[in-house]
Amino acid sequence: MKYINRHNRQRQGNSPILWLLLLLLCLSACSSADDNNVATGQTEDTSKTKLYIYVYAPQEAQSSRAYEGDVDPITNESSVYSLQIWVFGHTSHNLLGHYTSSQPSTLSTAEPYELIQMTIDETYAEKEAGSREHVDVYVAANIKDSNCNVELDEKMTQAQLEAALLQKTTVDPFGMTSPVSIVPANVGLPMTGVLRDQPVTGTAPVLRLDKGGQVAKVQLIRTVSKLRFAFSRETGGETLTINSIKLNTEMLPIAEYFFMADGAPYNRHTCHIKTESGYDATTPNLLSAPLTEIADNADPTIYSWGYDEATPEVYEARIETAAASGNLTQRYFYLRESDKLITGEIKYQIGNDEEQTTTFTMVDAGGFSRNHVWTIYSYLAEAKLKVIVAEVAPWRQTEQSYEFYNW
Repeated sequence: MKYINRHNRQRQGNSPILWLLLLLLCLSACSSADDNNVATGQTEDTSKTKLYIYVYAPQEAQSSRAYEGDVDPITNESSVYSLQIWVFGHTSHNLLGHYTSSQPSTLSTAEPYELIQMTIDETYAEKEAGSREHVDVYVAANIKDSNCNVELDEKMTQAQLEAALLQKTTVDPFGMTSPVSIVPANVGLPMTGVLRDQPVTGTAPVLRLDKGGQVAKVQLIRTVSKLRFAFSRETGGETLTINSIKLNTEMLPIAEYFFMADGAPYNRHTCHIKTESGYDATTPNLLSAPLTEIADNADPTIYSWGYDEATPEVYEARIETAAASGNLTQRYFYLRESDKLITGEIKYQIGNDEEQTTTFTMVDAGGFSRNHVWTIYSYLAEAKLKVIVAEVAPWRQTEQSYEFYNW
């Protein structure tokens, strides 16, 4: 099993705006049984040892990403419709507990967290805290046959979870043959998180995941990357038609692992692809039909990355606000992550002139890793389509939020 390290160049003025879902696993001795039943919809079984799991969602307002009617893509991209958790012995690899829910999580609503109860193996629970084997915790959300062509269940071994792949198949989940441009309805985007070698403390029937008195966390992140194209033209100028958008060959891997590699926390800029599977040799058009209605505005240059040295936060808001108000035309694509320097081409037509071609290239190799979004803005000026490639901002982990381009 292989993972690829990558390092993005640092930019001055990067400030956190968008942050990821955090999955905090801990014991709550403060919640009553009735409260727990209300929060989880589960029937309380006091005869078995429980581990209480708090699933946290962002609690601060996010900028709008409206692109499909009245749907808010921020909420849509972060919605949790199904959730599974596995707890294995770190040394023995024995399954100590499994949780599954196919009900939409309260994380899909305005609630800041969801409380989950998880039953733990009694033999393991009755051991003294100091003699308990450390555990590995795996979390998967929105991973189904219907969107990923794989079904994870309670029979999965730890080795099987480590080897589980999001890969090109007949329907090519999150690839280029059938580009995913809208979050799958009532299924969502696949997300995973893993926490390894975690001590378990407490006394049965109440246990907790605890490390040095700190709350144990599993960081839930989207396994797919996101590509955004935005277009505009100057008001009163020639018409602009985008005929096709293609990535070059050998850009996306055939397969990537659902779970990050051991020793490769996501904030180290790692992809986790299966390089021995090779890379996709197809070059299909990402657009299902040409874009013939390109939004116009008085000054397209103001939406260029680097126009006024705006921080990523300001630039993100500018692009999304312009798209929501009809000053930009944009399209999203959710694709498998890649360690390659992504390149591609855009074919376009100005008025009734002949078709022309322009190209785009990422700033740094490896910037197309999972959970990132990469923006390419193109505008018509001086009878030419000018392509502005936004640099993928470096990952910066904080307690409250995460860098722009990382959702």
